[in-house]
Amino acid sequence: MKNVNYNFMLELLNKYKKQIIYIVIGLILLYGVIWLATREPQMPTDLKASIDSLTAANKKLIESQQHMNNAISNYELKLNILDSQIANIENKTVTINRYYNNIGQQVDRYTPSQIDSFFKKRYNY
Repeated sequence: MKNVNYNFMLELLNKYKKQIIYIVIGLILLYGVIWLATREPQMPTDLKASIDSLTAANKKLIESQQHMNNAISNYELKLNILDSQIANIENKTVTINRYYNNIGQQVDRYTPSQIDSFFKKRYNY
C-alpha cells in the first residue's frame, strides 16, 4: 500500500513537473516583489547620528525661543505699565500747569493784601 501511494505520488510529480516548477518560481518572484515593496530603506549611521544631533539642537533652540518670547512679553507688560504711569503723570502735569497759569494770571491783578494772603496760603507761614 505504501509502495502504491509512493508510485502514485511519483507519477503525479512527473506529470505536473513543469506546473510545479512554475508555481514555485512564481511564489519566489511574488515574495521578492513583496519584500522589495515593503522594506524600509536603511540610513547610514553617521547620517542618522547627525540628524539626531541636529534634532536635539533644534529642540534646545525652540526652548530658548520660548524663554525669550516669555521674557519679551514680560517686558512688554512692564512697558505698558510704565506708559500708563507716564500718561497719568503727563495728565497731572498739564492740569497743574493750567491751574498755575490761571493763578499766575490772577496774581497780576491782586492787591497787596491779596498777595500776602496768597503767599501765606501757599507757603504756610
